[in-house]
Amino acid sequence: MRYYETLYIVNPNLENEALDITMGEIGTELEKSKSKIINHRVWGKKRLAYQIENQKYGSFILLQFEGGEQDQMNEFNTWMKLNNSVLRHMIVALDEKPEVYVELVKEKSVEKEAPKGTVEETPANEAVVETTSEETETQPDVIEEESTKETETTEDVTDESSEADTEEKEAE
Repeated sequence: MRYYETLYIVNPNLENEALDITMGEIGTELEKSKSKIINHRVWGKKRLAYQIENQKYGSFILLQFEGGEQDQMNEFNTWMKLNNSVLRHMIVALDEKPEVYVELVKEKSVEKEAPKGTVEETPANEAVVETTSEETETQPDVIEEESTKETETTEDVTDESSEADTEEKEAE
């Protein structure tokens, strides 16, 4: 058996219901050639390289099937050319049978609590270590000391830069 792939572009302004009807019509026309559909899915809206019928975008649909009678395949190709809802199409022969496409559904995962003492990533891509109650007593002091050092150094830098600015003004 031969395997084929058809990529066709339809008007991007079609609603989901009208797009489903168009896909159904193309599927029934293909079945007239005694072909078996393997995958028939919407690939998405994409920008076209050039305008087709005053459209800058198009909805791309991918159709993979197992070929039937060759005479009927030629009729299907002609029917696709004459179909007003299809802007462009291309039929390509495949070397091997395509895999059945399974759409992945994103599920909201429930965050699991990590055991104490493990490292977790925060949204800011910083590592946070969970600590026990004994460690938390000493840790805040360290954080406060580091933060005061940072503020002192920034104040020193700003004082030095302001002094340099005043010296430059006096020199002028």
